Amino acid sequence: MKVASKRWVLLLFAALAAAMVLAGACKEEKKEEGATTPSAKATSGPTQGVTDTEIRVGTLLPLSNSSAAAWGVDLSKGMKAYFDYINDHGGIYGRKIKLFVEDNQYTGPVGFEAAHKLVEQDKVFMIQGSLGSEAEMAVYKYLEEHNVIDAWTLTGARTLTDPVGHTRFTALVDYLTEGRIYGTYIAENYDGKKVGILAQNDDFGKEGEEGTRQGIEEAGADIDVVTEYYNAIETDMTAHVQRLRNDNVDLLVFWGAPVQAGSVIKVSQETLSWDVQVMLCSVAATVDIVAALGGYDNSEGTLSAVFGHQGWETDTIPYIAELKDMLAQYAPDVKWNNTVYGGMLVSAGTALTLKQAGPDLTVDSFVAAAESECKYQAPNSLVPASMSATDHRAAEAEMIARWEMDRSTDPPQPKWIAFGDVIDYESTTDCMTPTPPAGYFDQPGPNAYPTPTPTGQ
Repeated sequence: MKVASKRWVLLLFAALAAAMVLAGACKEEKKEEGATTPSAKATSGPTQGVTDTEIRVGTLLPLSNSSAAAWGVDLSKGMKAYFDYINDHGGIYGRKIKLFVEDNQYTGPVGFEAAHKLVEQDKVFMIQGSLGSEAEMAVYKYLEEHNVIDAWTLTGARTLTDPVGHTRFTALVDYLTEGRIYGTYIAENYDGKKVGILAQNDDFGKEGEEGTRQGIEEAGADIDVVTEYYNAIETDMTAHVQRLRNDNVDLLVFWGAPVQAGSVIKVSQETLSWDVQVMLCSVAATVDIVAALGGYDNSEGTLSAVFGHQGWETDTIPYIAELKDMLAQYAPDVKWNNTVYGGMLVSAGTALTLKQAGPDLTVDSFVAAAESECKYQAPNSLVPASMSATDHRAAEAEMIARWEMDRSTDPPQPKWIAFGDVIDYESTTDCMTPTPPAGYFDQPGPNAYPTPTPTGQ
């Protein structure tokens, strides 16, 4: 078995979110005479957080009192470095982006107070890339009620987009869809065999289990699936893994958190000497934690899924190399890693959408721009992204990936290597690319369209 690295980092997203996939801005509903940039709904009065010279953007990240702070701090540094680049190049339509970073401590109550400050004291126009399901679930309705954009959330909770919230967009594949993606791969590669699912005993784990079973069923494979549940407070997975071994499963699919994932790998490989293939959900696929707990050798070969190229691919993906150089210029003391890279992609997604929204920025023009994203293939993405008025999920397709170790470094560097075909559950399939607004190509940041060839060339 073997392990993984965080999907939102890929976006990270391609990742976060994103990014790439996270980067939102370029699809629109079909019109009779072709597509044009959606016009904003009529609004009265000034838009909060937007002036002629400034756009106020907030983010809610774990910065303290949680092991997730390691992610939150690096995400915030990547976000800021990218916006520093945008501002150094004149901003978006002359507006500099001011980033407000608040600590949600990975909890709902703290997250709500932090969101209250961003909205009512800092007067932000939007919040981007908030991390943590519990913290996001505590604030999303409040943000919607106050008409504040809530973009590229770094959680796969399906509640956030089903039903669609007018101002809310997610960066990651939701857990049910991710499960269907795993189920599709399992059906193709384990037909006639037995699969064991070890799932956290809550909505998160059960949604992933449901999606996995659904994907297998949809493919019509003859696979016996058994499920074992664990409670979130448990850290030792020995008894659960032992029971799945007694069930003689050929593949162990884990829906839970990184600490427990590390235990699954260590117990199966070392305690039980059981060389079973392990597949980790994205939440669990956090390589630094899992490798430390499960062991690098034990973890190598673990499967998961990704939708974007990773931060280490600077030699083959020029855009990633550009982002790394950008970080060195605007945050020279920050170490390049997948999480920092993910933070930059979140900000790139916001910049891309702001460009498509045009110079007359309002909440509705931003929403229309995000909903106009049509089969956008970012330079660091493995899969295209589309959204619409009925689809606010930037990512609904992934590729299966295997964790391989680069032993030329000390310690060894884990690398996700994607393989096979894209497994696509994109719900927006009929869309048309909009016309970019005037001045679009003069703005800094990523383009959703090819730069036009000058007249006469």
